[in-house]
Amino acid sequence: VLNSCDVWNLALPLQCSGRGVCKPLDKENIHSPTSFCECDRDWADPECKTRRKSQVGAFLLSLFLGFFGVDHFYMGFQISGIVKLATLGGGGLWWVYDFIGIGSAPIAAKRFRLAADLPHWVFVIVVVLFGMVVGF
Repeated sequence: VLNSCDVWNLALPLQCSGRGVCKPLDKENIHSPTSFCECDRDWADPECKTRRKSQVGAFLLSLFLGFFGVDHFYMGFQISGIVKLATLGGGGLWWVYDFIGIGSAPIAAKRFRLAADLPHWVFVIVVVLFGMVVGF
């Protein structure tokens, strides 16, 4: 099925693979509404069948193993992961740039964005503690 939202009389648990809800594209067009899936946080693609990579996982990998490019390998960027590994995180600058970028917002992985499962307050506390440790 190309668009489960267009199938009449389809049970709600079967729409969007059970991982999202159908939302109208144009709420003002009541005569011929076209609906598409709005996926749950951890799912992506037109029918919500692809699991997103975790922002928490990418952030933790970036924080602890980012010098070795493990965060880039996790997100599906093998070539930049190899370059990051060869330069040891760009001498530390690329590493800091990545863990701040990954933690501040769900960035794009190779396939879809990361799932927004990292609370912003956790990111802020970790960055402040990191700054205190590095600055001490």
